[in-house]
Amino acid sequence: PSGHQNQNKSDQPSTPRPQEPWTFFHRERPGAPSTLLSNTLTSTRLRSWDFCDGQAFESKEPIVFSFSNDPRDKRQFMKISTRSLEAQQFLAPGEGGILGMGANAIVHRVELKSTSPGSFNNINNNSNESDETRNEAGNEEWDAAVKRPFSLSKMLASLEAGSEAGLGKRLRQLAHRSLLNSDGRVLYFYGLGIALSSNAYQPIEYKFEAVILARYEEEFSTYTMKRFMEDYISLASPLPAHGNGKLEEKNSDWREDFSLISVKVLLVSLLNAFRDLTLMGVQAFDFNHLGNVLVSRDFQSVKLLDIDGDSRGSIPLSEYMSEVSSPTSLASSLPPSTTLVRRRSSVILHKPSLDVDLNAVLPTVVQQLLLGKRRGTSFVTNTKSTIWKLPPCEAKELIKQTVSENFGPLTESHMAKVVEWFYVMLKKQPPWGNWTHDIYDAMRCIDHLPVR
Repeated sequence: PSGHQNQNKSDQPSTPRPQEPWTFFHRERPGAPSTLLSNTLTSTRLRSWDFCDGQAFESKEPIVFSFSNDPRDKRQFMKISTRSLEAQQFLAPGEGGILGMGANAIVHRVELKSTSPGSFNNINNNSNESDETRNEAGNEEWDAAVKRPFSLSKMLASLEAGSEAGLGKRLRQLAHRSLLNSDGRVLYFYGLGIALSSNAYQPIEYKFEAVILARYEEEFSTYTMKRFMEDYISLASPLPAHGNGKLEEKNSDWREDFSLISVKVLLVSLLNAFRDLTLMGVQAFDFNHLGNVLVSRDFQSVKLLDIDGDSRGSIPLSEYMSEVSSPTSLASSLPPSTTLVRRRSSVILHKPSLDVDLNAVLPTVVQQLLLGKRRGTSFVTNTKSTIWKLPPCEAKELIKQTVSENFGPLTESHMAKVVEWFYVMLKKQPPWGNWTHDIYDAMRCIDHLPVR
């Protein structure tokens, strides 16, 4: 009987052991405060490798990050040490070397230099050639946006084949990646790295972290769409768009030149970025907030961050096809907004598209762009509520007055088209009744925003 019990125990699946990060303790000499390894022979430079050709890079200066055992204690991830006995404390994203912070990770700016002999030879041999003929990471020095997850589980999830690292590698290795992302609206990752971090509450405790790196671009920097919308509707004059600390002499407020055409160009760029994800085979994108969309300093284009698609990989067509005995039974079980196409008598195909929630944020963005220019959030909320309550004629008159004050006088015919488009879009009446259903319906709606 005891043998049978042992056999039964061996047949049962073992309980997975909890995963904990490996840490080590180091003090340079007894009684001395921790110097974050900067005075030892141990190298504290961040190390990284390119996804495609394996080129090796390291940070130009030794660097030690900070961490907390509690992933919710995000501010303790904002200390950076680059020299002995000094840990710089940044109080908010955007300061120093911190580009941003999300729910799952923090992003730092780190200067890298190549350490691969092959890459040095490549640079020297092609110094007179254009950048297009070099390797994508062929520059001897470049700035990286380094993403550090807050917890071990998030770090492991980011390294999975269907998540950020795997997806970034696949996008980099696409034979026609320059064509699929020719406008650069998708900011994907270039490589993996290893970083050293110190416990913010116990500086002599260290651990190594796996990080993923993207290229830092000054044109976009840390200007998220969230900050752009806050500046756009702010009652006070925002800081200069180019972040040089000086107001332009001729025009101190960039919003004065932000026209209806500018609104349309920005929205089209956003929706085209979603379509670029579809072209690359990405299945999902988190658009429940504006923190993972970057806006260029000329407000004409965007870049998407966090393109892991919730670790769901590419779009499988099989998920949209269902063998049924009665097509009517399937159609009746689906939501009213679902678009169906009949392929055969026994197969109904739901049109596949990027899995992105356009109802949560996009309508608010459009409303604020049209109604809220330099007026504040409360004005947009109150005006939208008033439009809903008023009869159609009075509501359209209010839209006409607001648009005219925001964007200057328009011709009578142009204004009539803009008012009609906005009213129907806001009320979700035909033909824009389902304009937030998927990216293609949204693109069709924004394409018809009247401009001249």
